[in-house]
Amino acid sequence: MKNMIKARAILAPMAGVADIPFRLMARKFGCRFAFTEMIDSNGVAYNNKKTFQLMEKVSGDEPLGVQIVGEDPERLLNAAKLCEDRGFEVLDINAGCPARKVVSAGKGAALLKDPHKLSRIIGRIVGGVHMPVTVKIRSGWDEDNLNYLEVAKMIAGEGASAICVHPRTKDQMHKGRADHDIIRRVKEEVNIPVFASGNIFSARDAADVLANTGCDAVFVARGALGRPWIFREIYDHLGKNDRPAEASFDMIKETALEHFELCLQHYGEDRARSRMYKHVMWYMKKFKNIDAVMKRYRGVSGLSSFRDLMERLRLDERNRLFVKS
Repeated sequence: MKNMIKARAILAPMAGVADIPFRLMARKFGCRFAFTEMIDSNGVAYNNKKTFQLMEKVSGDEPLGVQIVGEDPERLLNAAKLCEDRGFEVLDINAGCPARKVVSAGKGAALLKDPHKLSRIIGRIVGGVHMPVTVKIRSGWDEDNLNYLEVAKMIAGEGASAICVHPRTKDQMHKGRADHDIIRRVKEEVNIPVFASGNIFSARDAADVLANTGCDAVFVARGALGRPWIFREIYDHLGKNDRPAEASFDMIKETALEHFELCLQHYGEDRARSRMYKHVMWYMKKFKNIDAVMKRYRGVSGLSSFRDLMERLRLDERNRLFVKS
């Protein structure tokens, strides 16, 4: 838990994103604490191969936490024990995911509608493992059911080591304003560390949320997509160091190339190419004419062809991408 608080900026457990290659890229730019992708306790119960692959660890990716999601207390506890055996530093219980397929199964943010059940789950896990247990929540199910203070006090009362709050409702998903005053209110009401999530897109965002809410650290999620260097920017800003705020075009291309190479090493050619598609789009999202580039990306067959694409990728005077012949 001390490592999470010391980190100040934490890579969030993003499903389908926070895999080993992505985490290693964040580590390159100074990320001091990261989480795995979300682990479904049902996948653990059914010995799902892909679920167990999400729990793999590699050298250089520490300290590392793991997040689990589920609705059955016993399956969640069994998954928690397995995570503890694998040496993860912190276990996070997901009670905030708003995705339809998750909440329709009674998991994630759906647990906010039944605080008593969530309470039983947390108590069962806290009492069943020795590792620190944290809980991720949202402000409530919808605007008519903002029960974040009730839930936060319950989480603290059940012995959780910390709480992370995303200050939007399930219905809001990622739309609308993230009301960080909610974080401040939670911080004032509980006696455990509080982490803030939601709209951390820049070093200034991180600094403002830390200063205005009194939270112990921030979770960086969408702000790291295509910008793993956001962690370096945050630490430089908090440390009052002067560093250019924007990454150069050459640095973006070099980072994308290194990320592609890590994906190749971890997944093999076919899966790496498909996994990297969204990352390449995120790396290039600030530039115009991205569709033409992604069309060329679909013809990439391996590292040499991707390197060739990056080497020939240029920007014109209107900030438009083009591939030099």
